[in-house]
Amino acid sequence: MTKNPQWRDAEHFAERHARTVLAFVDVRVNLDPQTQIDNSLDLVGDDFSGRVEHQRSPVERSDIERLRAAAGATVAVFYSRAGFTKVAVLYAEEHRVALFGYTDSGYASPVNQCATDVVLKAQAESARHVRAATEIVSRHVTAARQETERREREALADALRAEDEARDAAERQRVSRARNETLLGRTVALLLQIQVRPDALRETVEHLAGSTIVSAVAVAAGQMSLGERPHAIALVRSLFEDAAAALELVTPAAARDATSYWASKQAIERGFDALDAADGVGTIGHVGPEDVTAYLRQAERCWRAVADELERRIPARADTGIPEPRRARHLTSTR
Repeated sequence: MTKNPQWRDAEHFAERHARTVLAFVDVRVNLDPQTQIDNSLDLVGDDFSGRVEHQRSPVERSDIERLRAAAGATVAVFYSRAGFTKVAVLYAEEHRVALFGYTDSGYASPVNQCATDVVLKAQAESARHVRAATEIVSRHVTAARQETERREREALADALRAEDEARDAAERQRVSRARNETLLGRTVALLLQIQVRPDALRETVEHLAGSTIVSAVAVAAGQMSLGERPHAIALVRSLFEDAAAALELVTPAAARDATSYWASKQAIERGFDALDAADGVGTIGHVGPEDVTAYLRQAERCWRAVADELERRIPARADTGIPEPRRARHLTSTR
């Protein structure tokens, strides 16, 4: 028997109801009922068997019995537009067949307790699946958010690191430029002195090579007051600046590639760095006496290396025809 279009529409409505309300998502309309027992199943699924009646008279018990027989161990559901007889309802309740009534306008409701139980079970199952899916999505969202936050922190750390590196590079350039300008000024001043007194370079080098000021400041660093410390560091810095200028003038151009020359230049730079650290340059807060002593000891070691190179390169005295006075014994170098 060929079903009319309204009956087919009812079957598709029942299919949607079974999928969305009863949570049997694999239910489909049986387009070939000849394969089923007694041609009685309109809806089929892995665990679902259903019939749809689109007629004016209530469904009899015999129709429920045929559905129960065809359903076997699967869930049996019967949809009726005209309702069910009382006997059919009693039989369905006894044999666990869910009965639903529906309207042409697209509404369906359970007729017996078994149908209500199927709906409640579907709602509970749907809620469980929703909760499980929500938890999975929540975990993914949390993981994605944490990953995004981690990448943002890394990007921020990289940006801050790049800023610090750029700031340090700019500070190093500033310090190097300031030291070069000071060296140029001291060198020019020493050259002017040489123009006035030919022995000015020799006297300066001898004075620097024999100076004990750096050692004295390093020894007394621990007992210096906060007011005395800057003046002592400035005095040592001035000696290093004079030594840098003298080193440039006493080293001939041919000897600028010598290892000793570059070692002395590096010792001067390390000495300046140690003095900056002792003076608190680039440091937030107070520099402790122990740290100041350590930095000044480091500057003293650098000074010894520079003084040795200067002493080795003391220029010969200019021939002015004036006898050279004897040097006091306590000023004579014992190295």
